[in-house]
Parts: sequence; structure tokens; C-alpha cells
Amino acid sequence: MSTSPTRRRTRTASAAAAVVAGLLALTACGQSGTVSSTGGGDDTFVAVMLTGYTTPPDPDVNYDGPGLNIIENTYEGLVAYQDGVETPTIVPELAEEWTVSEDGLTYTFTLRDGVTFHDGTALTSEAVAASFERRTQVDSGPAYMVGDVVSVETPDDLTAVVTLAAPNAAFLDYLASPFGVKLISPTVLADEAGDDFAQTYLTTHDAGTGPYELTGAETGERYTLTAYDGYWGDAPELTSVELQIAENASSAQLQLERGEIDAILGNLNKTSFESFAGSEDVTTSTFANFTTQMVYVNPQSSWLADVADREALFAGIDKESIIDEAMGSLEVPTDQLFPQGMVDASIDDQGITYDAGAWDALGTPESGTVRIAYAGSSADGKAVAEELGSRLSTAGIPAEAVAYSAGTIYGIADEGAAGPDLAVFSVFPDAGHPDAWASIIYTPAGGLDLFGAEVPGLTDLLDTARASEDVSAYAAAADAINATRYWYSIGSLNTTLLTTPEVTGTQEAQNVLEYDVLHFAALGRG
Repeated sequence: MSTSPTRRRTRTASAAAAVVAGLLALTACGQSGTVSSTGGGDDTFVAVMLTGYTTPPDPDVNYDGPGLNIIENTYEGLVAYQDGVETPTIVPELAEEWTVSEDGLTYTFTLRDGVTFHDGTALTSEAVAASFERRTQVDSGPAYMVGDVVSVETPDDLTAVVTLAAPNAAFLDYLASPFGVKLISPTVLADEAGDDFAQTYLTTHDAGTGPYELTGAETGERYTLTAYDGYWGDAPELTSVELQIAENASSAQLQLERGEIDAILGNLNKTSFESFAGSEDVTTSTFANFTTQMVYVNPQSSWLADVADREALFAGIDKESIIDEAMGSLEVPTDQLFPQGMVDASIDDQGITYDAGAWDALGTPESGTVRIAYAGSSADGKAVAEELGSRLSTAGIPAEAVAYSAGTIYGIADEGAAGPDLAVFSVFPDAGHPDAWASIIYTPAGGLDLFGAEVPGLTDLLDTARASEDVSAYAAAADAINATRYWYSIGSLNTTLLTTPEVTGTQEAQNVLEYDVLHFAALGRG
């Protein structure tokens, strides 16, 4: 739907940043040559992504939501989250089974036999060790997920033993994450290593075990996936998939109505999506998602310097009405701090009750106008920021919504008191565990704490909760976060999908942890 769920992380230093920046400028052909400039015909499923995407489809570099449309179809991890369900459930993928030691430090995985990588290399425990090592070597955004790993042992070809430095109840969730460690052919990593751990090669090729191979890449424009003949699982019905990147929603919608393309992923506003209700040419669907829309408060805003004022601001936000007006069926109001459904509501209820008179005593900022930032390419952010601004203005508090480019919005903390007073921003967690949310949103080191707000004692609270197998341990962290009133979760965004009527399997092809992503092997044509 937008670039607002794009991942940014400052937890790890990226030694390969300069290399990656150079790779983004490349337009290259993949394993089977340059992608054609037109649709692939009856045998090719064409999906249009309405979003910018230029990150290399390298599972240790990509930290972008749109890129999962390539990575989740070409690579696999040891475990995964089950598709087609609304509750994050960890299921086997390349590991058939696993055990965890009593002290929570050692994870023993038994691998599937008979799996091959796309270059023909057989899957063995050597690939597990090599893939974990490469993630640390590349040291890009998702590297933190293996930060606690001290060793990966390979007692035999089908057994991998991973040892942690300290117990981490979220570890399996991080492995199941769409951004988690994917297994990469050790042959490719050795043969194509170069001086960047094979990053150049994996910009236009893949080296995974998934149902599809990346057979063509025009960076930021289009990608071609071809079903892998040696896949260990059920063979995909769709043998060829073309992913096109576009920003003109109207043009793509006309193509879909004419049957020139098969699907549109994301970045649809309420009006566009609901205009297809009852259409004979286009099928609309939504799928539950952990993507959460939030209101951030700038801790350096003199207008909201007192916690009581911040609470009054939140109490005056009629989120049900605002979401209905701005988003309709594309968003569901929430009272939970963490993504709705991640934990029991008793753990993280925000304790905000709507009060129509709450804004009466707020007054106006010294600047004269409340400034509400949003990611400029985010349809949902724009709609809600403008609606919130309109309601503040109607209440006698002049307000305006201010667009920031996808890159610059991550630097608004640097503007300090001169920056916007608020931000409306949508985020999805790396994994279906509260640690994956709390650590990235509410700590300045997390990368998505946009204004750099701090919660006293939160680091210790998260360390304690992380060592517990009971997610209720995060209640204390939630209480501390809620007490600051720097963040207010207002709604859960649904993934939106438009397809031609004959496309089948769309619900089974989606995942609650992935935003605007399709697992093409589950799709068919009826």
C-alpha cells in the first residue's frame, strides 16, 4: 500500500553500505536474460506492485516490504509462519523438526532430506552454517536477528545445532520472520564471493531453495520468476511470474479491468479500492495484517511537553470515526499498543477512552500550526494525517499534514523542536513476537522510533521479558511505554489485493506478517 512499512534499522553498522548503494544503480539481466517490456502472455502471471522498490533481492540485505515478493518465493528458512491464517503460527520449512535445550540456549534442527538449491547443490547443515555466517558478515539491517548466536555446529549432514549466548524466547520467531535467515547455496557463496560476500551476484540472481527462481531482473522496474523444476514441495501451478513496479495506480487498474495483468498489490486508497465493489472484471479482497498505524509525538514539541497534554491529544482522537472516514474497510481500529492479536489485550491495552472535549484545553503551538508528518508515498498515512489535521483545525487548533519522502521521514528526529509535532506512520513488525515490535518502535536504537523518544527503564524491562517464555512478561514494558504517551496505535491495516476473477488461492497465498506480498506457489487460475 505504501512505503510506510519499509524497514529501517540502526541496530547494526552496515559495512557493505557503500557496495549496496552502488548496486542499486544497476539495471541488469538475470540468469535468463533481460525481462521483456510487455506482459508474458497466457503462461505468465503478471502482478503489479504499486510502490517503489530498488533494494537488491538479497535476503541478507533486503529490509523492504515489497522485496519480500521476490525473496519469499525464491528462498526458504529453517522455519516459517503459516500462510493463510490470522494468528502467527510457526511451522516447519527446511527443518522438519527441532528441539530446544532446557536452558534455552541450544536449538537442534533436523533438515529435510532431498532438498536442492537452484544451482543443484544439495541442502546440508553446511548451508545452515554458511548462511548464518554470511548474515553476520554482510551486517545489514536484519543481521541483529542472529546477534545472540555464538556457534552453528554440523554434527552430520542433516543436523544443525545453533547455540545462543543468552536465552531469547523470540529466537524461533526471528528465524520464522520473512526477514529471518534464509538458506543460501554454499556453492554460490564460495564461487561468487568476490569482495562483498556475493552481494553483487545476488543483486540479479538467487541462490535459494524456493518454488521459484529469479530469472530476470531490471532493478526497480520488473522481475521475472520461473518455477524451479527440482522443488522439494508441490509444484506451482503458475510456471512464470512477472513482477512489475509501477506508481500510476489508475493505469494499472485499467490494465487489470482489461485483463492485461492479473493482480495489483498495495498502495490503494479507500476510494480506489471500494470503486471495484461488485465489479465483474475485478475481484477485491483484504487479508488481516500486523501492520499498525500509529500517531507519534515529537518529545521536543513544546506544544505537548507535558504527559497530560499528550494524553489529552490521544483522548480527543476519535479513531473509529477517523478510520471509517479515511480508510473504510482498509483499516480496523485497535486499542492495543502492540499489533492487534499479537498478545492478549489485557497485556497492552492503551487505556485511552475517546473524549470529545479533550482538546479544549490544549491551545495552539507557538508556531501557530500543528504540523503532522506522513510518508509522502503512503496513501494511508496521507488520508489519516489529513483527516486528523482537519479535525484539529475544526476544534480551533490549526493543523496541516506535511509529506516527507520515504527516506527523509526517518530523519525527522534530527529536526528537533523545529520538526513536526506529530507523525502518522504505519509499521509492520519483523516477527510475530512482542520483542520484534517493542525493540524497533520504542527504543532510539531500534530504527523506527521516528522522533527518538525514550522510555525510562525500558531496556532492562525488555531484557527481562526476552528471557521469559511467557509473553505476559511484556506487560511491564507496555505499561512503561503507555505511561509516556509518546505513541498511540490507532488501527490495523489490511493487506489489499485486486485480481482478475479467475485467480484462485489468494487467501492461502498471504501471510499476517507480510504486507502486500503474495506466495505465488499457492495461486492458480480457475
